[in-house]
Amino acid sequence: MAGETAAVEATARFRAAVQAGDLTAFAQTLAPDVVLRSPVSRKARFEGRDEVSALVAVVFDVITEIEYFEDVGSERTRALFYRARVGSEVIEEATLLRLDANMKVTEITLFIRPLPGLTALTAALGPRLARRGGRARAALATALTAPLAALTRAGDAVAVRLIQPASADRGVSLD
Repeated sequence: MAGETAAVEATARFRAAVQAGDLTAFAQTLAPDVVLRSPVSRKARFEGRDEVSALVAVVFDVITEIEYFEDVGSERTRALFYRARVGSEVIEEATLLRLDANMKVTEITLFIRPLPGLTALTAALGPRLARRGGRARAALATALTAPLAALTRAGDAVAVRLIQPASADRGVSLD
């Protein structure tokens, strides 16, 4: 139980730093060799406290109104859940954290829903992160991500009505 109490305290510090957008406090919760796994691609990983902190600095500019509503798990593995906004899109994120013996975060794996929120996040973050490699990379990232975000936002407005059971009809006619 003492180990789980320490883990809960560690994730409380992590949550407080994220909700406050406090990059210094956030970095203090991380192990030096932390790995962050992207919700967008299994190929995208950020390794080490410096890389993860640089990513999160950009994330803090894009994701707003973060409110955690659940923290569950054991003394070494925790799952945190929050709701937030990316522009006008609402997102929910599940964050899988792994902790070391010092209660520092060694692994962060992110899961984001719904799809319009994830694509809005991708479209907002991609160009900002790519800009570090130059304006051409940022422009290409915008060209690749902006249409996807627009399509999923538009598709969500129509597709949900197409798949809802007739009993859930909201009075909107597609005829």
